[in-house]
Amino acid sequence: MLTLAVNVAIMTAAYYLVLAYMSWMELENVKAAWEAPATDPALLKAIFLIFVELCLVTAVALFLSTFSSPILSAVLTFGLYVVGHFNADLKNFEAVVNSKTAALLARAVYYVLPNLAPFDVKADVVHAQPVPWSYVAFTTGYGLVYIVMLVLAAMFVFSRRDLK
Repeated sequence: MLTLAVNVAIMTAAYYLVLAYMSWMELENVKAAWEAPATDPALLKAIFLIFVELCLVTAVALFLSTFSSPILSAVLTFGLYVVGHFNADLKNFEAVVNSKTAALLARAVYYVLPNLAPFDVKADVVHAQPVPWSYVAFTTGYGLVYIVMLVLAAMFVFSRRDLK
């Protein structure tokens, strides 16, 4: 996670440098049409939530790697990443299917898998929509709970492995 933090920090600095350069080069009448300034500090909220999401995906990969092969772990992690962004659709799956069993199964999967959609506030920030600090704190707490649970589960599974 420290490596992720360093990478995200370097990319954030580079991103702000590019945005500052683009803002400096742009005409004033074009800048007046922007909904938010190019180097808006609110972008840091989105970047922080991206970092928490990356940590959560890393925790998923760590957990899956304790009992599966590296390729299967990577495929499952990618699958859970995709499903995590569309997790809200699982909650409303009963409106699409007629099967009660499929609807209950989808609802169970909705509550078990991490919901990654709340971490994506990029569009809100870019369009100058307010993202309250309480939302950032709640979403961070949600991510930290999942991360702790996954790391503890990974520790439990790994401690039971026979490495002989």
